[in-house]
Amino acid sequence: MSSDFKLTPDFVFNLLEQAAAGNPVPLTEALDPEVKWRIGSEKQDNVAKTGIYNRAGWVEHVFGPLQTKLKDGLKLVPLQVDYKVFGPKAYVEYRGEATQLNGEPYNNDYIWVMVFNDHGKATEIREYLDTGLVREVFANN
Repeated sequence: MSSDFKLTPDFVFNLLEQAAAGNPVPLTEALDPEVKWRIGSEKQDNVAKTGIYNRAGWVEHVFGPLQTKLKDGLKLVPLQVDYKVFGPKAYVEYRGEATQLNGEPYNNDYIWVMVFNDHGKATEIREYLDTGLVREVFANN
């Protein structure tokens, strides 16, 4: 992406819609490899999956392990995207829906605060979710 990048809600919503349709490539390509991805808090918790990750760390320690606890993978349902006018920051609200291996539902609501550079790469994500539900998934499956 060029340095002419302009953050819009449609840009971010399109990334999530494609991921929801089973094509995560545009979303992962929009992440800087060294993105600072903070989930819940900076304190590392290997069960609740809180802590700070880069792109590869998120795939290896968060997304990949979660997928192994769900029957048919996580379905993303984009709900709303807004962006801050005075900076390259997007606020994303979405829902993750799945069935756990034990048959219980996994329905978690997420908010991502995404900061983009002038090349259209997310350099920071602050993710908020129900970490207790994540902990439950790993304890019971």
